[in-house]
Amino acid sequence: MLLRLVFFMAAAIVAAPLLGVSAAPLPQRPAAVLGVEYIRGTQQPDGGFGGFGPGQSMDAIYAIRAAGLDPNDFARDGKTPADYLRSVAPEATDAGPAAKAALAARALGMDARDVGGVDLVAVAAAAFDEETGGYASDVFTHSIVVVALTRLGIPAPTEAILFLRDAQEDNGGWGFDGMSDADTTAIALQALTGAGVPAADSTIAAGIGYLRAQQGLDGGWGFDPEESNASSTAYVVQALIAVGEDPSSYDVNGVDPIDYLLGLQQADGSFPGFDPAYATNQAVPALAGRSFGSAVETPISPPPPGQFAPAPPNTGTGLAAGDAAGHAGLATLLVTAGLLAATRRRFA
Repeated sequence: MLLRLVFFMAAAIVAAPLLGVSAAPLPQRPAAVLGVEYIRGTQQPDGGFGGFGPGQSMDAIYAIRAAGLDPNDFARDGKTPADYLRSVAPEATDAGPAAKAALAARALGMDARDVGGVDLVAVAAAAFDEETGGYASDVFTHSIVVVALTRLGIPAPTEAILFLRDAQEDNGGWGFDGMSDADTTAIALQALTGAGVPAADSTIAAGIGYLRAQQGLDGGWGFDPEESNASSTAYVVQALIAVGEDPSSYDVNGVDPIDYLLGLQQADGSFPGFDPAYATNQAVPALAGRSFGSAVETPISPPPPGQFAPAPPNTGTGLAAGDAAGHAGLATLLVTAGLLAATRRRFA
């Protein structure tokens, strides 16, 4: 519990914004592509991103694709994200890591059932517990697995939906240890929607009500409603998109969550937080108008005029044969105690 609080306190620390806010609706693609420019600078010699393990690399792959760019076009020292994914796929032995890696495979145009000989879909699906209805014991990881499997064509069992309904707190949110938070609530809502639960369902309506009640006076969200941060706000924006809500309608004192995120973006494209790469990976899909699940299927198109065009990789595209025009945590390395809670989204 203490480590979880440390993470959220660190994530709430933000630098002074360097770019002005904008009332323009989603998508904000120039801002998203600028964020990807920063993400490109975090690429490691093994083809991954960020340096904090597989989960962070998966989030970076989603962000690049969400901005409408092809992650296969990014290479360092001859290694692409596809090379990296093949190298770490055998480590994805639990449901959360396998689900995140499977989504990364979709973003890269690879076959998630055969990544370096690993069937990531089967690994994630095999974790389902018929007795509890969960793919994991915690709501956050369970929700990630539901989002990934339903996006990859595996229907969610009724018990998996009941798992989320039963875990909802009286205030409409979801969280850990009986304490609701915006991050967990956001991914739970996306899981329910991905599983086919309609937006008018009372469970989803209660979740949305919780998020409205928790929105900060600055237009964003955080563990503490009085201390918003980029990552939590981005999670919520992605959830609102998934359930069919318009984030721009969540206006507080003339500032909506998109204004809040744009106001945080730095000149180099990054977003402040305990780790700018982590925050940027989450903010980019939100500004691109994509949810956690839909990010990996964003149509690829040239970047806006005047913005960067990544050099082609020099080791091949990593695309599955015949799919070149296709839909394109737990193993995370812990370097500080404050990073422990972040593994929920990194490789969990």
